[in-house]
Amino acid sequence: MRINMGFSSLMMFLIIVILMQLGEVKGFKTFVVGGRINWTVPQGNHTTFYDEWAASKRFHVGDSLHFIYQNDSVLQVDKYGYYHCDITKSTATFTDGDTHLKLEHPDLTYFISGYVDHCINGQRLAVDVMSPHSPLVGVPPESPGPSKAHNSGFRLAPLAQVSALIGLLVTSILFA
Repeated sequence: MRINMGFSSLMMFLIIVILMQLGEVKGFKTFVVGGRINWTVPQGNHTTFYDEWAASKRFHVGDSLHFIYQNDSVLQVDKYGYYHCDITKSTATFTDGDTHLKLEHPDLTYFISGYVDHCINGQRLAVDVMSPHSPLVGVPPESPGPSKAHNSGFRLAPLAQVSALIGLLVTSILFA
């Protein structure tokens, strides 16, 4: 009877671990470009609006950008096209007003308006796309800043902490 109960407990813990891992995997995010103003020429002299918007986000492979716009377009360009508002060498052009683009590669990705004047006035976006994170990989400690205490050592990602704890519980049940 004890063996069956131990085996049942082990199976229950394994099922919980699998479900937790499935729940821990973060889904891909969709970012509405520009937030509430969408994809339009920034008001006034706010030519850095999209740079500031993108800097407040973390983009990963698999995430999507959702461009919402009217009477405009979205061009995917290279670095030169971004900095010089060069619409002649776009790698992709979208004009549907409701463009969803999946981020497929870790790298800097550049977008501009198809209207040069709009681009010059700040309607351009550079997105730093990062590789997806594995939930089982440890996360290195943050660098100590002027207001942070020194943190030596290594801290585990949340899923790794939970998995380690469940491993201890399973081991204690098996050898109890």
